[in-house]
Amino acid sequence: MLPPMAVPDNTLSDFPAKAFTIFVWCEVCGHQGTVDRTEVPESIPMRMLHEKLLCSSCDARQVSIRIAYTGAGGFSYRGTTPGADAS
Repeated sequence: MLPPMAVPDNTLSDFPAKAFTIFVWCEVCGHQGTVDRTEVPESIPMRMLHEKLLCSSCDARQVSIRIAYTGAGGFSYRGTTPGADAS
């Protein structure tokens, strides 16, 4: 397995909701979803967002974030649809 890449100092606002979806996967139980952007301040650094996330299914903090450009519409990432449950 490759080591995770360093998280840049971007904030959530660098990835506008109309063009990007933030996907989250739990590395413990496999639960997946998207970040509910109405619950997170746009000014939060992505590094801090990652540190604060936990799985709503098993409460684990071992999660992975994927930032996907979804601005073209019709995007589905392995069965997860943008705007789905963010837990």
